[in-house]
Amino acid sequence: MSVPLLAIGIAAGVTLIFFLIRTRLHPDLRFWPTPRPWGWQSLLFWTLFRTLNISALVLSALDWHRWKAVSPERWLGAGLAVAGVALYGMACYALGRGNLYCGKDGLVTGGIYRWTRNPQYATAIPAYLGLALASYSLGALILAILLALTFVLMALAEEPWLEANYGEDYCAYRRRVARFYNWRYGLIVLRTESLRLERALKGARP
Repeated sequence: MSVPLLAIGIAAGVTLIFFLIRTRLHPDLRFWPTPRPWGWQSLLFWTLFRTLNISALVLSALDWHRWKAVSPERWLGAGLAVAGVALYGMACYALGRGNLYCGKDGLVTGGIYRWTRNPQYATAIPAYLGLALASYSLGALILAILLALTFVLMALAEEPWLEANYGEDYCAYRRRVARFYNWRYGLIVLRTESLRLERALKGARP
């Protein structure tokens, strides 16, 4: 384990979480979404955020344990990481460049946004946790947990900002869709597809 890299990642993560909690408790002292592109909040946020992300990725690579190549949990972690990255890319594409990281290009509620109000965060969390599991790195796991908490706090901090920018449209959307994982919608889709398959099988019988 690279102890200096882990220490840098932890320091960045803890500082980031502190400022995000402060934003949640005192919205007038907003750290995220940043008030202006090149203000001190923006520079500090992106420095800490990128440091934490890069530390987690590099530590996962440095701590990769080859001797566990065939373990089931490693394959599970790798699968989570790959699926998370793929869905993250899909979510970014659906949101559009003008909306990424609190842009104001319009409220998006269709596609993957029917399943979660925060698909980037909802997919990045399992991706980082899966990568840590696949690498068998305790340090990467610690940073992945800090990242998961960071993403949760970012989502919470964005909600008043979204309501202020999109008003009742966002409030109605928030009532329909869960913050991270819309299990209710998933169950409805599963039930609907099961009934459709059952009808198709009955219709195919002689």
